[in-house]
Amino acid sequence: MRTVTELSYREAEPVSINGKTVYCERFRAFSARSINEESTVDGDLVVTDNAQRSTRLVFCGRVCTDDSPESFIVNFNQLVHSDSAFAVTFMGLNFSSCRMLSYSFDSRGGDWADVTVTLITSGRIAGSNVS
Repeated sequence: MRTVTELSYREAEPVSINGKTVYCERFRAFSARSINEESTVDGDLVVTDNAQRSTRLVFCGRVCTDDSPESFIVNFNQLVHSDSAFAVTFMGLNFSSCRMLSYSFDSRGGDWADVTVTLITSGRIAGSNVS
């Protein structure tokens, strides 16, 4: 007896980052809060510092290299060295005050190059279906 396992198909979702389109196949967002605790003389704990940190956004996917792959590298390299903030919309979420933390560009000589882009945002995250 033979069984067939149905695999789900997921299409890469385009995301525009400073005018360059990344066809995102994997996305990750993570954020944390920094909390410092101190012990009191009585042995209790007291929170002495409570600060929020920026959210990191990681887009992994592909870019088309048909036109000019060097423009992607030049554009993103400028963003890494710039303090300019920009907005990104992905999956119905609007990420404001984004800054480029890092990127990687891996070309294997075809029509596409694999990319990983990491952004940080200290701005508010809003979505059309999020309350």
